[in-house]
Amino acid sequence: MKKTLIFAALMLGLTACQESLEEQAARQAKKFTEEKCPMQMEMQIMDSMVFDVPTRTLQKFYRLTGEADREDLEFDRLRQALIDELRNEPSYRVYRERGFNFEYVYRSEREPEKVLFQALLSKEDYK
Repeated sequence: MKKTLIFAALMLGLTACQESLEEQAARQAKKFTEEKCPMQMEMQIMDSMVFDVPTRTLQKFYRLTGEADREDLEFDRLRQALIDELRNEPSYRVYRERGFNFEYVYRSEREPEKVLFQALLSKEDYK
């Protein structure tokens, strides 16, 4: 009986400490933002990454800079490049398998309130 109680307490303790994949994604996104943002990448700056648990959406926020900071870019090509990255990047595999959403928001650096491009990609887009 004593062994059963100890085993039950141990199992309860182990399961209580586990976090869901959604909670893990939120924690990792917050840590990434705190440690690495803003991050300059060619003509874009990644300002932050957030995981919204209720909608299961990884959101990434960017600013376009220099010559890329304009409304007439080929955003269809950007959308396709984002889909290709989701399909091919191994670090997204577990999120793809769970059907997470991915949202990308690109703002103007000159006019920060202006959204130049926004895409919400779901499993129907990247499967």
